[in-house]
Amino acid sequence: MRFFRLDDENPLTGWHMLAIVCAFFGVVIAVNIVLAVKATGTFPGLVVENSYVASQHYDDLLARARAQDSRGFRDRLGAEGGVLRFSLAARDGGLLRGLDVVAHVGRPSTTAEDRRFDFAPAADGSYVASEPLGPGLWEVDLEAGRGAEALFRKTQEIFVKPSEARS
Repeated sequence: MRFFRLDDENPLTGWHMLAIVCAFFGVVIAVNIVLAVKATGTFPGLVVENSYVASQHYDDLLARARAQDSRGFRDRLGAEGGVLRFSLAARDGGLLRGLDVVAHVGRPSTTAEDRRFDFAPAADGSYVASEPLGPGLWEVDLEAGRGAEALFRKTQEIFVKPSEARS
């Protein structure tokens, strides 16, 4: 038994063709709507709330980045077992201690898992996050300073392997 049987008893009429075309475009439109809703529901596309206001401070951002580079800091940011660990050394190699380290962490494609981590100093001079990250790709925006003085800022992507992640 064939799906379409074209013969004198069952001819393909204009109504049949209209139904086929409407079904085809209906499926295409439905799929596009579902994909558009999923795309806009996971990542809003915002990096800053107001891009015009952010652009007014761009020169300040560049000046702070040049000042940070001129200090010659050497940093290390990693996720051992899913736990973020950060260390910052001066030009001479000595680790900087007594810093306030904060990181804003989230997935690059969604804001659903965005959170803030306060780091605690470890005995080896590094700073450790308070809780582990799950497996996958994370974007870490880290800031280190003393009081109101911001000394260091860095944005880095970190990949946590499923075998390394702690629950």
